[in-house]
Amino acid sequence: MSLKSHPLARLLAYVGRRPGLVALSVATMVLGAGADLFLPEIIKHAVDGPITGKEDGYLMIPGGPEGLPWFALAATLALLAGAGLRAARAIVSVKAGRLIGMSLRLDVFNHIQRQGMRFFDRMPVGVLTTRVTGDVEAIEEFFSSGVAAVFHDILKLLLILGVLFYVNAQLAVCVVAVLPLLAIASTIFARRSRRDFGLVRTKVSATNAFATEAIAGMSVTRVFQRSDDAKARYGAHAESLCDAHLATVKNFAFYFPTVQAFSALAVALVVHFGAASIGAGTFTFGEFFQFYLLISLFFEPIRTLSENLNMMLQALVSGERLFDLLDTAPEILDADEALDAKALAGAVQFDDVHFGYTEGEPVLRGVSFDVPAGSTLAIVGPTGAGKSSILNLISRFYDVQSGAVRVDAHDVRAYARRALRSRIAIVLQDVFLFRGTILDNVRLFDESITREQVEDAMRTVHADGFLARNPLGVDARIEERGANLSVGERQLLAFARALVHDPAILVLDEATSSIDTATEMLIQSALDALRQDRTTIVVAHRLSTIRTADQILVMKRGAIAEQGTHRELLALGGLYHRLYELQVRQEDA
Repeated sequence: MSLKSHPLARLLAYVGRRPGLVALSVATMVLGAGADLFLPEIIKHAVDGPITGKEDGYLMIPGGPEGLPWFALAATLALLAGAGLRAARAIVSVKAGRLIGMSLRLDVFNHIQRQGMRFFDRMPVGVLTTRVTGDVEAIEEFFSSGVAAVFHDILKLLLILGVLFYVNAQLAVCVVAVLPLLAIASTIFARRSRRDFGLVRTKVSATNAFATEAIAGMSVTRVFQRSDDAKARYGAHAESLCDAHLATVKNFAFYFPTVQAFSALAVALVVHFGAASIGAGTFTFGEFFQFYLLISLFFEPIRTLSENLNMMLQALVSGERLFDLLDTAPEILDADEALDAKALAGAVQFDDVHFGYTEGEPVLRGVSFDVPAGSTLAIVGPTGAGKSSILNLISRFYDVQSGAVRVDAHDVRAYARRALRSRIAIVLQDVFLFRGTILDNVRLFDESITREQVEDAMRTVHADGFLARNPLGVDARIEERGANLSVGERQLLAFARALVHDPAILVLDEATSSIDTATEMLIQSALDALRQDRTTIVVAHRLSTIRTADQILVMKRGAIAEQGTHRELLALGGLYHRLYELQVRQEDA
């Protein structure tokens, strides 16, 4: 792994986006470390001056007993200055951390938005949620509290080490002698902790993914009486996550006492050799006190470094996971000189299209057909025949393996994705609604679409009936996924949503299968109006709804089995005729 690609280096690149805050943070670090080192110097002169009765003036303070209050005042000011600088550093660090975290959060979310549908097919929602929330929060916390503390502690260690050698090089060697042992312990701790924190993040993702799926499928588990099984499986995930957390606790249970033991060893060596130096007259009591305080200050950042190391290791593990995500290149990309689609007429052509979601498992096999602009194409066939895959390729949610999908004689890969999709409206069987108002859900938060346009669209698709029953009209609230609306009402809103965006191509994927017969009759006239001067492609379950289609494709095992109008296909007496007769008998029954 190169230095530039290391997670820490890539995380620090985000620090470079806030140079002003970084410079201010460094300034408070340097001044704060200096204030901390100034206090032992004051105490040394106080001990060698008024406390021991020697004449030792310092900073224009008298060395006799009358100077003791002034030394106390200087020590107090040094303490206050250090506290103030630490507070300033904390404020600056937290602000910088939150802004850096915001940048990373936006980068990750925007990158996910650029991914193709194949990416979401293989990536569980719970895992992505953990990336955007938990992993980003771990890094944000590190930048807010950990990274500044780490650099401050390293700076403080170097400054203290320099002062120790300046005061007494022989005693400083006693301190340095324990550092190799401490470095070995720290290396072992870092390796084990990074491994165990990686396992924790993996377990968190798995637990969140299962919880998301279990909550979304709550109705299924209850209907089939599988709630106890869901509880047991979630309990297993939670237990596995707990074990992973306990592994990290064991690492710290080993490391913290080790640091304390080495600290005690260094103090013992200093006391032993320092006492001998005082007896020999080469070391004063004030210098000994100064040295002892510096040792305490020296091991204090080592202890806090170990604590911040916990945060840093979590951030590195989260960073690796996030950068793995950010390094996942989108499969669907725009051409260098992508075409605009504002003047799209809506003609659609499939030319010998071969496509599959998984390598070696074809879904479409040599599909070819033409849909003139403004005409209606219906696609029917048994489950798994490839009907919905055709719709996915028109919107370029996926790219073909071979052949071409063209809109207005241009390959869909030549268009800018956003421009192409803005001219296509899709109405699905399972309508997704956001928490908010009817107004927002119909216009999809596009404020260029007026309230009047939304209300007109609602009237056109005969959705004004249930609006009239609500005094708030289009300002009525919709719960998450439209839980407070019936299936039919959700479908009507989806029709209004498609109409108000005025597409060139209208795609209906089993859009009327969940609507009762009475509601279907209401919107059939609306669909006729929708299809005027607009290319319409319908995947239909109810064959009675596609009798007026200009052409019908009958799909079977990824290929076109039959093609023609309703009357022509009935006359053939083939698959379409059998499907139609079966539905007629079911409806009569």
